[in-house]
Amino acid sequence: MTVSGNDIGAFAQQFLGTKYVWGGNSLTGGIDCSGLVQQVYKHFGISLPRTTYDQIGQGAPIGIKGLKPGDLVFFETNGKTSGPDHVGIYIGDGKMINAPRPGKGVEIADMTSGYYADSFVGGRRIDGTSAVGSSASDMSVEASKKMTPEELAASYGWAYGFMNSNSTLKGLFKTAVSETWTPEKFQAELRNTKWWQETSDTRRQAQVMKSTDPATWDASIQAQEIKIQQLAAEMGAAVPASKLKKIAQNAIEGGMDEDLLRNALAQYVTFTKEGTLKGEAGMHEFTMKEYAYNNGVSLSDQAIKNQAQLVVKKVATTQDFQSEIRNMAKSAYPSYADAIDAGTTVRDIASPYIQTMAGELELPDNSIQLDDPLIKSALNGLDASGKPVGLTLSDFQSQLRNDPRWGQTTKAQTSTMSAGLKVLKDMGLVSSGGSQ
Repeated sequence: MTVSGNDIGAFAQQFLGTKYVWGGNSLTGGIDCSGLVQQVYKHFGISLPRTTYDQIGQGAPIGIKGLKPGDLVFFETNGKTSGPDHVGIYIGDGKMINAPRPGKGVEIADMTSGYYADSFVGGRRIDGTSAVGSSASDMSVEASKKMTPEELAASYGWAYGFMNSNSTLKGLFKTAVSETWTPEKFQAELRNTKWWQETSDTRRQAQVMKSTDPATWDASIQAQEIKIQQLAAEMGAAVPASKLKKIAQNAIEGGMDEDLLRNALAQYVTFTKEGTLKGEAGMHEFTMKEYAYNNGVSLSDQAIKNQAQLVVKKVATTQDFQSEIRNMAKSAYPSYADAIDAGTTVRDIASPYIQTMAGELELPDNSIQLDDPLIKSALNGLDASGKPVGLTLSDFQSQLRNDPRWGQTTKAQTSTMSAGLKVLKDMGLVSSGGSQ
């Protein structure tokens, strides 16, 4: 079912006077030229892109003599840049409805002379609309014979300014004009060029925006920079200010989603002056250092950073690296493999030995590490068959009392004094009351 162009124009005129707002999308609260077009057509169930440049690629090309109510009309109003930067809706009798500029509301303007007549670059008839008494294909062919270069470029679906800035398009367009190519012929030849085949659609769109709508391009870059800064802070990536704009440009041109952005930003995950990581990387650092410590595994700062970069890229998880640490712990303490797999840490297993050692050698619990030779020896004690098993606590206690440090303890000295006193008593040199 098609929509009458007259109905489109009549609906649009209900919003005469709506104030101009750059980037606005409200037909009553504030709108810009391309927003007016998009929202009016949306009312009739027709979806159009948001920007003027994207809109000029919609539907079929129409010359100025073939315009009918409901057609889109495009203009180049900014002398500093090439290509269409303004759009309106044709309503018949040489007039259009448009949102012209800040300070002026939606209005009806004459296109037959003066400013808009001089800046007209082409028209488009949108799919799903009808124009009584005209054929879009006939009109475009007849009109193209008298089109300006700007109009002809628009009929091929491209902005004239961008064609001039791109060496491939410039040469192709020159040939198309001289040989009077149809739009279909031009598009077919364009798709055979190296530029088309080696440039993604997203990158082509970005190049066009940069060339024909620098204000929107700059705004897009700024918005992308904010997005990148927020994601970098979340990840713990310190992106140099000198790199930010280039990353933003690559993100827009490459159509990068969050996963691709994370991959690009992960290289900037590094330690701060205080020797720590931040954000998601910092959380991984804390978790892995604690887990490695409790399993008697030593991890270098470089290993931690490499792991953190993989985690913030989302190509690995902290749990993946915990599994690696468990494997390292099982290799060091094979007799406890089942317990380690079940989630018990080596520090939990070694806790009775640590407490016994702390008590016998009168040391603080937290000063005894899993890599202490006595603890490692206790954990990997051998049974009669040579199989690694943990020492019994009594055997470990005996081992501790052979350590030179035990002799310096209060317990050892008291024991020695008690033993000496007993010998003296047995020799009768000291009475049971303790006097000679």
